[in-house]
Amino acid sequence: MKTHYCKTFVNVLSRNALYLCDSGAQFLDGTTDVTRTIHLGTPTQREKECFTHVLKAHIALAACKFPNGISGFQLDIVARLPLWQQGLDYRHGTGHGVGAFLNVHEGPHGIGTRVALNEIPLRASMTVRKIPSLSLSLKIEIGI
Repeated sequence: MKTHYCKTFVNVLSRNALYLCDSGAQFLDGTTDVTRTIHLGTPTQREKECFTHVLKAHIALAACKFPNGISGFQLDIVARLPLWQQGLDYRHGTGHGVGAFLNVHEGPHGIGTRVALNEIPLRASMTVRKIPSLSLSLKIEIGI
């Protein structure tokens, strides 16, 4: 389970559970976090559906062709739409810059609902890590 949002949360892994690993690393080209979800057994139909919707959000954003100079605030809806169509959403930004030497969320650019992101145009040279995900009351947590 994801623990950096609630530092006192502890859960024992089981064979019938999703495991969300949200970690970070320093690479030669930058510092960023990496989020992956695996199932330790056989996922339920609902878990498969949720994973599919999060994957669709990633694909929608990755496939989007947008003009140079659009803001991350304007682009945010592209990733959220596949989830909204299912009555789902996430409560964090959609993307952030890749840092250098321990700065994981390098700015000032990003993709999300914060109005301040409307003031920063995205340019071809900027690197953004996209992070559409899903958390349903700590029962289903998915990050790709």
